[in-house]
Amino acid sequence: MQDIRWQQRFENLQSAYRRLQQAVEANRQAPDNQLFQMALIKAFEMTFELSWKTIKDYLKYNGLDVKMPREIIKQAFANDVIVDGQLWMDMLEDRNLMAHTYDEARALKAIEHICQRYMTGLQQLHQYLLRRLE
Repeated sequence: MQDIRWQQRFENLQSAYRRLQQAVEANRQAPDNQLFQMALIKAFEMTFELSWKTIKDYLKYNGLDVKMPREIIKQAFANDVIVDGQLWMDMLEDRNLMAHTYDEARALKAIEHICQRYMTGLQQLHQYLLRRLE
């Protein structure tokens, strides 16, 4: 059962990723809608959490047992699971800020990062893991 844990978690990640894509699109169509903004941030937080946890399980499946998000990101980059390690470190920092503080300026900056930068990294991971299922 342990050997397919990453695949099971990836199923949850795929659902979260689709919700995030919907939130990005809703925000694009109505950028001043605060409810859409909050949904986008929450969808990003969920997708990011599931992303690094899926990477953790995938690395473990491949013989690398790492625990902490920063180490997981470093190992994922070193093993070509992700292509931009700094982008993922930035995602981790923004996710930590979003989870613990809220002010409108920071939220708008986070939304800009999610839409303009982070979706690329999440899409790359998604495509990488999809190829590993084949």
